[in-house]
Amino acid sequence: MFNIAELYRTHWKRKLFNKILIIYSGITILSLASLSVFVFKYFADTSIRNDLDFNKQVLEHVGGYLDAKYVDSLQVMQQLYLEKTMLDDVLYFLEHDFGPYISYRLDRYAKSADTKARNMNTFFRFRMDDDPDIHSILLYSNSKKFAYIMKPNEYQRYYPFEQGAGVFAPPGSAAGPPRFMQTEEMQGLQAIVQNNHVLTTVSAINDPSTQQNVGNLVINYDINGMFKSFRNMGREIKGYIVVLTKDGQVLFDSSNRYYGGKYPYWSELHTADGKKPMEEPSYVNVNASNNSGFLIAGIMPESEVRGADNGLKNTLILTTSLCTLAALSITFFTIKHFSRRTKTIIQAMKKLQNGDLTVRIPMEKEDELFEISTRFNQMCADLSEYIDRVYASEITKKQAELVAFQAQIKPHFLYNTLEAIRMRAIAKKAHDVSDMIYILGTLLQYSIKSGTVISLSDEIEYCKRYLDLFRIRHKYKFSYHVEIEPELAERPIVKLTLQPIVENYIMHGIRLKRDDNLISIAAELAGQDLCITVRDNGNGIAPEKLEQIRRMLERRDPHSSKSIGLTNVHERLKTMFGERYGLRIDSRLGSGTSVTMILPAMKAPETEIAAAAYKH
Repeated sequence: MFNIAELYRTHWKRKLFNKILIIYSGITILSLASLSVFVFKYFADTSIRNDLDFNKQVLEHVGGYLDAKYVDSLQVMQQLYLEKTMLDDVLYFLEHDFGPYISYRLDRYAKSADTKARNMNTFFRFRMDDDPDIHSILLYSNSKKFAYIMKPNEYQRYYPFEQGAGVFAPPGSAAGPPRFMQTEEMQGLQAIVQNNHVLTTVSAINDPSTQQNVGNLVINYDINGMFKSFRNMGREIKGYIVVLTKDGQVLFDSSNRYYGGKYPYWSELHTADGKKPMEEPSYVNVNASNNSGFLIAGIMPESEVRGADNGLKNTLILTTSLCTLAALSITFFTIKHFSRRTKTIIQAMKKLQNGDLTVRIPMEKEDELFEISTRFNQMCADLSEYIDRVYASEITKKQAELVAFQAQIKPHFLYNTLEAIRMRAIAKKAHDVSDMIYILGTLLQYSIKSGTVISLSDEIEYCKRYLDLFRIRHKYKFSYHVEIEPELAERPIVKLTLQPIVENYIMHGIRLKRDDNLISIAAELAGQDLCITVRDNGNGIAPEKLEQIRRMLERRDPHSSKSIGLTNVHERLKTMFGERYGLRIDSRLGSGTSVTMILPAMKAPETEIAAAAYKH
């Protein structure tokens, strides 16, 4: 039980591709088997219908053959009655016996000018030559009790009978159409024609002048002609054909099993066509000949009909087996291929889990696994880049802290010294010096405050004090303008990011020979970004110099001596918020400069999280 449970967990529960393979294999086998059963049933039923239809055609052909022989016999009688000379010849023969008939023939020959005049022998010989199915023609005399038989390619034979012994009961004195003799009526003729397998029609011969029956014309047709009538139809029939009399006697049996008696399944043939319990379950078609009155039946044993489908069954089994094997093989190798690719992805994930960021999944054909591999490789590259960026940012941060630490020179001691100087300036009534020292002390106190994130209003206030300091120094040769919406005043911003931009204007952009110098600070929301623009009307930047500054910002060289100002701000913003944030500089020589700082429009907690990530 433990092994079965372990096998289940190992090869089924934990193996998705094994489940897919087994389920798909089951569906494939069931589908192909169902399709094969349907195809076999369809073609088997179609084959049975075709066999039944062909059997019906054979029965119709046999019925047509019997009717044709009936018509042929009728035409012989009609032609005999139409030729008076021929009829007189036959009547004389039947009424006077064989010897007087020979004398009669000689007298007629001597008196006739036509040496080629026909007699009854030539007449009936012509009929046998026209119809190769005729086995023999027999003339029977009622008054003289003899039979005269003619066969193709044989001499005529004369058979006398004793008085009172008839070969068969005469059909009656009245002339009428031919009729087929029943089996029991043929007993006396069979010895004469020397063939039991003949089809016999009997026609009464009457004297037109007296209307008395003088004899009968018997035409025997070889049943082999009936065989040929359906064996030449292009295909072999299944089962056998029987021709039965009205009381069930077997007149013809293609299987040669039921001659000489009544057909044992006679009663089964009087119901509707279909499947019936004969010697074995069989399909039965029945056709009644209109003129002959015989019952024609086609019996097809089910075993023989179904036996013909064994070849189709074996072919379908072989084809289904091969198709199933091919489908399962294709499925197995396809799933094995996907399983191998999936294992490669899993192994790569395990390597990544163990800290190997250089792992990459080989790219194959484009599909879902290709997408997973692409995203995994991109994730590894992004993760490696992020780690490198954080590491570089940490180095930049440490360097900036070192520079700031070196530049501070004990800021508390400097702040106390500046306060002593300011008090001395007030004592000497140098109020402008006092104001400048006060502003400088305030700026120094702001710069040494802890914390990375402040509100936009605090950063603006710091910039105002910085500008006030230099406005006193330069005798009020410039002014500034701040345009900040109240709802943006409390938005968080990184500390000391606007001041270097303002300082850059004071150091490089102001024109001291003019009194209309102006610097403005404005802020607005642009979608999910906060854009702060510092614009002046100063000297501007030459195009070559502007392009150099832009390249310097994009190069992000933490070791550059020029990175303390704009570069430092640009680097901090990109490090904290991503590559799409930072500074954008536009300038025209002699018309001023515009510096736009772009950062996320976040709430205070979100900016603090970014700052914390920047610190670590």
